Amino acid sequence: MGDSHQRISVHTGMADIVSGLPRNIVNNILERMPVRDAARTSILSRKWRYIWSSHPHVVLHKDFFEHNFIRNKPPPFSADEFVYAIEKILLLHNGPILKFFFYIPNFLYDWGRHVDQWLLFLSRNGIKELKLDNWSPNPYKLPSYVFFCPELTYLKLRSCIFKPPDSFGGFGKLVTLHFDSIAFTDDIFRTPLPTAPLLESLKFLRCSGIEHFRIHAPRLQTLNAISSSNVKSLCSQGSPNLAILSIVLGKMANSPVQVQTINLSDYLGDWPRISTLCFDGFFLKLAGPGVVSRGLSVTLNHLRDLVLYEIRFEDSDQMSCAFRLLKSCPNLHTLCVVAAEVGRDVLEPDTSYWDAPGLMNQTLNQLQYVNVYVASGLMAEFLFTKFILASSPLLQRMRVQFSPSLAAYKRRRISNELNLPATFQASPNARVEYANWVPRIAPF
Repeated sequence: MGDSHQRISVHTGMADIVSGLPRNIVNNILERMPVRDAARTSILSRKWRYIWSSHPHVVLHKDFFEHNFIRNKPPPFSADEFVYAIEKILLLHNGPILKFFFYIPNFLYDWGRHVDQWLLFLSRNGIKELKLDNWSPNPYKLPSYVFFCPELTYLKLRSCIFKPPDSFGGFGKLVTLHFDSIAFTDDIFRTPLPTAPLLESLKFLRCSGIEHFRIHAPRLQTLNAISSSNVKSLCSQGSPNLAILSIVLGKMANSPVQVQTINLSDYLGDWPRISTLCFDGFFLKLAGPGVVSRGLSVTLNHLRDLVLYEIRFEDSDQMSCAFRLLKSCPNLHTLCVVAAEVGRDVLEPDTSYWDAPGLMNQTLNQLQYVNVYVASGLMAEFLFTKFILASSPLLQRMRVQFSPSLAAYKRRRISNELNLPATFQASPNARVEYANWVPRIAPF
């Protein structure tokens, strides 16, 4: 059939479609292929013979490692063989490498000695996108020359030691900056973030060494600070375009660590375009109590999605802050509330705050979808769920998800109460669903 197809092509004068593809389309094709398959495209035609070696994107992620050195190789794994393969790929490459994604496997090995050399080579060749996904037992100390890549627009690091040199002036073209399990040797955010005028996305996950968190990025749109437990103060200004904000510090509400309290109205007033917001219970605790019936002094007109994560329903300060937030979001569309786990021997908390003036007079006129994660089956959790049903005239669906450790009789009590003839239910179209709890830290 191959010979027949070749004769037909010759007789009909058909063009070589593969060889005639524009270079930008070829790059798009190669970018979506594993490195091994991209190298095999060299047999397609003469014009394709060296295209793969000049493709500006080298993506050596976890799938590349597992497919070529774990699944299809007899044990044991050889780190030297893996390093040799990477160096061969870089040696055969022709032209600049603008994107380099590299996965460091979970093996005890002197990875730094080799990665230092690769990054030095890349820093001299106009690297624009860099991702180091380090899963080895030891954090990788980022070399100083990474901080002086003038064309860098994307930087994502995992398990690294981040210490900029004294002469570091910032990333002038950086748009995306993501940190995962990073150890900051100096409190570099004590003063506003070094110059990043184009930064749009900034994320921190499980980082250490950040005691004072100050951000100044005029184009910032997304800011996530997750499980960075030693933060003592948070401040942001000069980011009028911020749309997505997540602050989950991961501390207990009664933590003895001294953290500065927050004026939530002033804090949110710097972000007039916020549309998605996620706070945990500890952050709500920092905001302190307030007059529930008044709400905040700012109105979050653009806020559509609100996540309250790991909140303690027995804590009146947290609940007061939560209600003030709800009163200040007239266009709220989706709400997700995750209750914090409490011990089995905890007594029913005082719920007298539900009698606060004006608390039950609130109407969530635009709310349509609600997720409530019930952790302990406390009366306060049920009252909050009932409150949402009674305050949302346009509610379409409420999903109540139970913790796996929650006793069956508590599940039945809540579902039976919510399934009674809903004289308190504001929306005639509201549907209440029940499911098992799948915990996560993400909006909806």
